[in-house]
Amino acid sequence: MLVDGGTAGMFWSYTWVITGQFFIVLSLAEMASMAPTAGGQYHWVSEFASRRYQKGLSYTSGWLSSLCWQSFVASDCMFAAQLVMALVQLGNPDFDIKNWYTALLSILIGSFVTAINVWGAKKLALLENVFVALHVAGFFVVLITIAVAAPKNDGREVFLTFTDNGGNFPLMGLAVMVGQVPAMWNVLASDAVAHLSEEVKNASVVTPKTMFWAYMFNIPLAFAMLIVFLFGMTDVATATTEAFPFVWILQNSLSTAGAQAITAIMFILVFMIATSCFASTSRQLFAFARDDGMPFPTWMKKVNPQLNVAANACYVTWGYTVVMSLIYLGSPVAFNAIISLAIVALMATYAISIACVLWRRIWLPETLPPVFWSLGKWGIPVNGLGLTYATFAFFWAFWPIYWEPNAEEMNWAIVLFAGVMLISAINYVFSARRKYTGPVATCEGRRED
Repeated sequence: MLVDGGTAGMFWSYTWVITGQFFIVLSLAEMASMAPTAGGQYHWVSEFASRRYQKGLSYTSGWLSSLCWQSFVASDCMFAAQLVMALVQLGNPDFDIKNWYTALLSILIGSFVTAINVWGAKKLALLENVFVALHVAGFFVVLITIAVAAPKNDGREVFLTFTDNGGNFPLMGLAVMVGQVPAMWNVLASDAVAHLSEEVKNASVVTPKTMFWAYMFNIPLAFAMLIVFLFGMTDVATATTEAFPFVWILQNSLSTAGAQAITAIMFILVFMIATSCFASTSRQLFAFARDDGMPFPTWMKKVNPQLNVAANACYVTWGYTVVMSLIYLGSPVAFNAIISLAIVALMATYAISIACVLWRRIWLPETLPPVFWSLGKWGIPVNGLGLTYATFAFFWAFWPIYWEPNAEEMNWAIVLFAGVMLISAINYVFSARRKYTGPVATCEGRRED
C-alpha cells in the first residue's frame, strides 16, 4: 500500500474501505438473522435467489466462499511466518531469509493451528475468550509503545502527501486504487461469525449482533493503530524497500529487545487470528460438503464421533495452506496473490448474496421473513451501497502493485481464481449437477419467482 499512494493513500483508502465494508456488514447481519447457518453466503443465495438461478448461483457462491476462507487461513499462516523471520532478523541482522524458510514455517504454523482445531476443539470457546483478552491487551501495548517512542511525521505528510514509491503508475489516482488492497484484507471476513451460527444458542439474535458490534469495536482500534503507524513512518521511501515496514518503525523507535518484544506480540495476535479463522473456514467447508457441493462430499462431511469435529474438513484446510505456502517458494509476491485471491472470492460472495436479497426486497418484499435484525426502510439503500462497494473491491483486487510487472511481480490471483473456478465447473459437470440441489431447493412462500 505504501508503494502505491504513500501515507496519504493509505489513510484515505482505509477511510473509504471501512465505510464501504460497513454497508456489507449491515447487509450480512440481516441475512444472518434471517438464516443463521454455517453455510453463510451460499445458503443465503439459495434462500433469496430466484428459483430459476438458485442452484447455479448457490453452488458458485459455495465454491467462492470456500476459496476465500481457505485463502484467509493460508495468508494468516504466511503472515505469522514472516513475523517469525522478522524476529530472527532483528536478533541477527546478517541472517539471510530464504523463501523456503518462510514456506516451511508457514506449513508448521498451519499444522499447529490444525491440531488446535481438531484435537482442541472442545476447548476452542475458552481459547477464544483468552484470545479476546490478549487481543485488546496486545493492541494497547503496541499502540502506546509506537505512539510514545516513534519519531513523528507532520499532519500534511500523513494526510495530504500522496507518493508513488516504485509502482510507477501513470496516474496517482490509479496508484491509490491499486494500493487499497491491503486495507480491504484488514477489514474483511465479517461473515466469520455466521459460519459458527450452528454452535450458538438463539443464533438469529446473537449472530447479527456479534457481527455488527465486533466490527464497530475493532474498526476504531484499527484506525487508531493506522494513525499511529503513519505518523511514525518518517521515511516512506526507505520503509518500502524493507521486507517488514512495521518492524522497521519499531527498530527506529526502540531498542532491539523492545522491537523483538512488540514483534513477538504481533506474532501471537496473528497466530490467534489464524486459529479463529481456521474454525470458521473448516465449518464453512463442512457445511458445503454436507450439501454435496464439494468433491468427495461423503468423506469431507464426516464428523469424528470421538472429537465431535469435522476432522476431514480440517485436514483439507491444512492441505490448502500447504499448497499456498509452497507457491511462496517461487516468489514472495505470491503472498500478495493469496491476499488478492481471498479478497476477490469473498467480495464475489458478498456481491452475489447481497444482490439476491436486494432483488427479493424490491420485487418480492412480502416473502422476506420478519427478523430480529432488520434494516427496515433502509434495506434497499444499504444493500445497494454494499453491492456497489463489493463490486468495486472485486475489480481492484486483481491488479498488480506495479504498472509494468514482470512475471515475478505479476498478481497471479486471476490465474488461481480461474483455476479454482475451472475445478468447480468440472466437479459440477461430473458430480454436483446430479447431487447438489442447494440448501433451500424449495421454500414455501417463495414460489412466485
